[in-house]
Amino acid sequence: MGSFSIAKMRGDFHLDEGLVADILARLPAKSVLRLRAVCKDWLRITLCPLFVAAHARRSPLEIFLYTTKTTVASVDLTEIDAVDFSTDDRPAPRRHLARYPAKAELPPRYGPRQYCSLLASCDGLLLLRNGNLADGDAREQYLVCNPVTRQWTDLPRLRLSRNVEVRQRGSGFYFHEPSGEYRLLCHITFTVGQRAPCYCILSTGADGPRRLSVQATPIDNRIASNLLFGNLMSPAVLHWLKHMEGGAADQMVAFDTVAETFWQMPPPPVTCREHSNLFVADGSLMASELGHLFVDLWVLDGYVCATATGEEITWERRHRVELTWHVQMSWQDDRLLLAAGGDRGDVVLGTHHGVVAYNLRSGAVRQVDRASRGDTISPSRRVFRGSLVRHGFFDARPHPGLPLFRFCA
Repeated sequence: MGSFSIAKMRGDFHLDEGLVADILARLPAKSVLRLRAVCKDWLRITLCPLFVAAHARRSPLEIFLYTTKTTVASVDLTEIDAVDFSTDDRPAPRRHLARYPAKAELPPRYGPRQYCSLLASCDGLLLLRNGNLADGDAREQYLVCNPVTRQWTDLPRLRLSRNVEVRQRGSGFYFHEPSGEYRLLCHITFTVGQRAPCYCILSTGADGPRRLSVQATPIDNRIASNLLFGNLMSPAVLHWLKHMEGGAADQMVAFDTVAETFWQMPPPPVTCREHSNLFVADGSLMASELGHLFVDLWVLDGYVCATATGEEITWERRHRVELTWHVQMSWQDDRLLLAAGGDRGDVVLGTHHGVVAYNLRSGAVRQVDRASRGDTISPSRRVFRGSLVRHGFFDARPHPGLPLFRFCA
């Protein structure tokens, strides 16, 4: 972090600011926020971009586990726990993150809806879709929040003319480095009339949506909805295992977030892509395939170099992770809900029966969490790393957040 001058903390007692910064960088984000109130020097240290970056590097990568509980008033609540899967503690301790109603409080004519849906995680930010809209508006509302700083903002909503009905589906959440904006790629289907579908961008720094010039293919309802949300290979490229733009050959699809163009690429030779996930680990694009007692991991090596030179790219199955529970291969019984890359070569894999961390370099498998007998767990598809960054768009476009969404103390 560089050297800091000697600061006088109290009376004749002195602490080197470099030492203070190093100690604070090892603490949880919530503790850092509280310690900012100790003195102006500590506030200045913890607001320094160098400190924020150092703290982010030390922050653990966590998974989310969902639990539904019923209150004495017979209200179902969804609780989110964060679990550090890099720790060697077993069982891994759960950190209570948030709770909210499981179902939206809407009149029966709207049908059952989730109160909100966690769609993506990027750089310590969460993207949520608000399901508690009863105004008859077909436009979706997407919210961005930082669970550490408890700040909220909303993405601009579509501007629709009267009698225009659409189906809007978020497809990928990413950081756009040239503009410094966080963006959501959306697919728009016009449900009334003969208008062709299109793509638009919703940005944290924009007043309204921006329509892309690329031609859009209608959504294929046979594609599972979880496969239609892209995964980042790098800050500039989104990937989908199955996508409308895959063409007649049913190719994988990539989207350059800077050039804003799609291209096709060969998919991994898995048996069933609905039971597979894309993720990035150790600098490589990988795909998982769930078996009865194992998960196979396919690796796409040299991908960045190959796409730049036009060379052919191939998938190779390199790892087989043995599971400690039996998997029933059907939609009703089990599927791989979580597959994501972690730190130092770790890959985290989870189903309704348990979560394991596998190290690509050593081949070691660690159990992170496991359902008790006769019970199940619900891991999120996203991993999360807390961030102390206070983005300007939270102040420029503040939002009160979902009224019944509560972060835990």
